[in-house]
Amino acid sequence: MSETATEAQIQEAIYLSRILILVPLTVLVYEYLLTLEYEASTFWGTRLTWGSFFFYLNRYTSLFGTLPILIQYYSTTTDPRKQAVCQALRRYHQYFALLSQVLVSVMLIMRTLALYQRNKTVLAFMLVVTIGAFIFAVVILLSGNDVDTLAPNIAAFGCPEGTSRAKSLRLAGAWSGMLVFDIMIFSLTLVKAFKMNARRGDLLTLLVRDGSIYFGLMVIGNACNIGTYTMSGPFLRGGATTVTNVVSSVMISRLMLNLRDPKIRRPQSNNPTRLSSTEDPVISTVSPYATEYTTTNTQWTSVLDD
Repeated sequence: MSETATEAQIQEAIYLSRILILVPLTVLVYEYLLTLEYEASTFWGTRLTWGSFFFYLNRYTSLFGTLPILIQYYSTTTDPRKQAVCQALRRYHQYFALLSQVLVSVMLIMRTLALYQRNKTVLAFMLVVTIGAFIFAVVILLSGNDVDTLAPNIAAFGCPEGTSRAKSLRLAGAWSGMLVFDIMIFSLTLVKAFKMNARRGDLLTLLVRDGSIYFGLMVIGNACNIGTYTMSGPFLRGGATTVTNVVSSVMISRLMLNLRDPKIRRPQSNNPTRLSSTEDPVISTVSPYATEYTTTNTQWTSVLDD
């Protein structure tokens, strides 16, 4: 059954899809300007580590990589000579969305691995779940035959892309894999937090707080994105993808910036904590390496990004 729409309906859908691109880009730029001074004081001038490398890659790829997507959604044309450019922009959008999620996933795996002090069992578990979710997404995307259910006036309406019903359902299934990944990361964070319950402190509070906020926002973002694929019209299907990617990028940047807070890295002596040989050391949730620690003069230090 062909999906049809009037020109007025198409224009309205394109207008809404543009808002779903412009708003997250505005948030991204605002967040960058808001935290630029703190980034300069905590990251700039320090030696480059895997943690800081992925921080820069995620932060600036997201900031500048979204611009071609903005061009795609604001370049409405029916000129057939522009279709090659439009097709290139659409492919870029798909690959950029994938790259954004891969970057965030790698950083969250690094964060969780450091939380568990490079435990190989935990690493193996995370890799199995991550690879399984990736394979699941690829199989869904490549399986089945796409039936073009779009009427000609929708399929050829310039750069904003109309997505057929069959393809949108498969894309929704693929995005559910990212939701599984987020649940895994959050669960591992909670397990570690409960194990450290006897020694509540600034770092543990930060872990639980940031992890909970991140997970909550990502569940909402992923649910909205999946909802656009299953319940929206052709031009709004997947319209929240950029919103989800921006939220992921901003939140993981915030997680790393928060862990550079001197109050977290070097707690003052008015909150003394001394570790015995049987206790877990204070740990970083960013660095892929185990955190070194000291307990001199009733102070402990978390060394990040070794």
